[in-house]
Formats: sequence, structure tokens, C-alpha cells
Amino acid sequence: MDLAIVIVSWNVRELLRRCLESIHNHASPGLSYAVWVVDNASTDGSPEMVRQLFPRVHLIANDANLGFTAANNQALRELFRVSGSEFRVSGPHHEPETRNSKLETHNSKPAGPRYVLL
Repeated sequence: MDLAIVIVSWNVRELLRRCLESIHNHASPGLSYAVWVVDNASTDGSPEMVRQLFPRVHLIANDANLGFTAANNQALRELFRVSGSEFRVSGPHHEPETRNSKLETHNSKPAGPRYVLL
């Protein structure tokens, strides 16, 4: 895997849907990536939407709002098992087209996990 993306959400169903669509539509060809969504007990149907429309996204659906940091840590615990991947810590409001760029690997020879904050 070249890239792992973690998105923390709470009651942002439509924004999250657009974000996930944007990631899929703007990923560079050949880029191996995985997306993790950690939902903090949304009541707007966010987890159901992810399950239905984005079955390849790894979903952690919390029963309580644990906050941004704890939610990131949940996903990162799993992601740190993957050596040599980049990690983008983001909310669903960071869509690639707002940066006029495609998702690409930033490090061709990674030595281990690295944070890239958007």
C-alpha cells in the first residue's frame, strides 16, 4: 500500500460522501491506497452510507463520540501495522480538487509511516 487515508466524521453524511467520491475520482492511476473512516456515533446515517456506497472503505463505527484524537488513534493503531505507508490525517472537508492536485505518493522509498497533514 502506497497511501492510507484516515477520515474522522461526525454527522457530516453528505460531506463525507463527497469526500470519499473525490478520493476515488482523483487518485492517481496505479496508486495503491486504503481509506479508513472512523465515525463518532453519527445520527445522520453516515455509517450506513459508507457501508452501502463504499464497501472497500474500512469503517470503524463508534457507539459514542470519542473525539478527533481518539478516533484517529483507533485507525492509526491498525495502520501502523503497515510498514512504509504514508498517513493523511484529515476531516471530510479536505477534497483534492480544492488543492488542484491528484492524490499521489509523496515518497517513492518510504522507510516507515509518515504523517502528512492537510
